[in-house]
Amino acid sequence: MTNCNLRYRSLLAGTLVLSAALLALGPAQAHLSGAIRIVLQKGRHYDPGDLFLHRGDTITLINGDENAVHHAFIEADRFAFDAGDQEPGRQATLILKDAGDFVIQCGIHPKMKLTLHVQ
Repeated sequence: MTNCNLRYRSLLAGTLVLSAALLALGPAQAHLSGAIRIVLQKGRHYDPGDLFLHRGDTITLINGDENAVHHAFIEADRFAFDAGDQEPGRQATLILKDAGDFVIQCGIHPKMKLTLHVQ
């Protein structure tokens, strides 16, 4: 076999092993410990719409719309969060101190929701 053919087979075998390992891990979830996550508010949606996080992580909500105002809030038994009216380009920050599932809603656009899963 030529060196080129050996390299190709080695690369192919390595790719297959890596692919199998990634598949064994299951679906990808965003969960970086101590991470700062950016959430875009645009087009009456949060992007992303679901986040898997750890206690201590920070979320920065950025209004990416050119003309729309948003008003992010959480009403939970353990804590409350209210970003107030966010004009275009403005941002609000939330540090997640409690574990659980929480929903960030928009007080202006009721169908606009972001689910947080905090460990």
